[in-house]
Amino acid sequence: MGYRFLFSLLFLSLFIANGWGQEADPLPWTTAWDAGMDIEYINKAFDEVDKVIQAKGAPGAVGAIIKDGSFVARRALGNMQSNIIYRSAETGQIIYTPLPEPMLESTLFDLASVTKMIATTTSVMILMERGKIELDQPVCAYIPEFGARGKEKITVRHLLTHTSGLPAWYPFYLDCVNREEVFQMIYEDVDLVYKPGDKRIYSDLGFITLGRLVEVVSGERLDRFAKLNIFDPLGMKDTTYLPWKRERLYSAPTEYDPLRNRALRGIVHDENARALGGVSGHAGLFSTANDLAIFAQTLLNKGEFKGVRILSEKTIETMLTPQITDEAMKKGSGFLQTRKQLLGWWGMDDAVTMGDMGGLPSVKAFGHSGFTGTMICIDPEHKAAAILLTNAVHPRREDTQKMKLYRGFYLNVSKALVGDKNVNAVPEG
Repeated sequence: MGYRFLFSLLFLSLFIANGWGQEADPLPWTTAWDAGMDIEYINKAFDEVDKVIQAKGAPGAVGAIIKDGSFVARRALGNMQSNIIYRSAETGQIIYTPLPEPMLESTLFDLASVTKMIATTTSVMILMERGKIELDQPVCAYIPEFGARGKEKITVRHLLTHTSGLPAWYPFYLDCVNREEVFQMIYEDVDLVYKPGDKRIYSDLGFITLGRLVEVVSGERLDRFAKLNIFDPLGMKDTTYLPWKRERLYSAPTEYDPLRNRALRGIVHDENARALGGVSGHAGLFSTANDLAIFAQTLLNKGEFKGVRILSEKTIETMLTPQITDEAMKKGSGFLQTRKQLLGWWGMDDAVTMGDMGGLPSVKAFGHSGFTGTMICIDPEHKAAAILLTNAVHPRREDTQKMKLYRGFYLNVSKALVGDKNVNAVPEG
């Protein structure tokens, strides 16, 4: 009976997913030739992703490449699901039963930390532009409770640049029963681990706080504020927190959840985001390649898409200006050593170094990645963007090879843009 249910669910999801996203693409199409890109390197970018998929480093992926306001490529590779996962009632072991489900270009992905950019940073910039938030004001000017335990000197800018002094992470999901308890714990129990501004330590706690800041200042919960001020105006119809029943069926699953005795599908993978009810500044957003293409083009257009403006050119310029010193970067998180710190976003270093964190080939390029295996990179100099969405933590995070995915895809997209000899690639490994 259990297997009948699983197979019925599989076929239902395929039926719904295949019928999803049939409306016109949000951007026109062009050829690599007309875009001035090398088709051989575009093909190699997808081939490198497929190699990782074949090596079981991810079940599948959707990649999209934009140049001069048009799609140059968008492809789905592999499967959105590789295994049905459940715990055996007899042995208590987690069983991984191979059951592939094809990846679709319209598949919905858990963006993980890309949420920080699409929803949270953009929302903060909108409120800054409206005069509701000042970047150099202490956060406790807006949330008085936040000023406890030495946090009174943390500014909004510190949070956006991961220089607040807050810890990188804490397992709130083990101690808190709802989102209000998480916020209260950050306010009352969390101490600084370094002096604000001294170094850059990538911090989920900082962006959880920023999400709360948006809510306090705007009077709207973060998901609603982002929907009303970003997603709906731009036509990002599939971008959402808390996907509902039908949407979950065309979502790429992530890892096994013991509470549900199955892989999470359309339910946020990040445990702290779940403790926050699925809506947080650091994770929780779901989206598709098409919707992220809209968002990327909006930033390439300096805040406007098809006549709808969500941010001014001046605000975009402010957001994409490097914010912290080389010393603060060198003393901080190792994986970001070759990335400048913008407001929220990561920027390329002066040598435009290509490595495991991806990137695009100019000092003006910027991007961000997510734990589940997602990345978006945007290059204003070349009027280009590249999006790679995977659920590389499925069926289990131990098998992921997402750094190989990022490197292979973005290195070759960069070569397609500027040629092999003009790309500065560090040795692999």
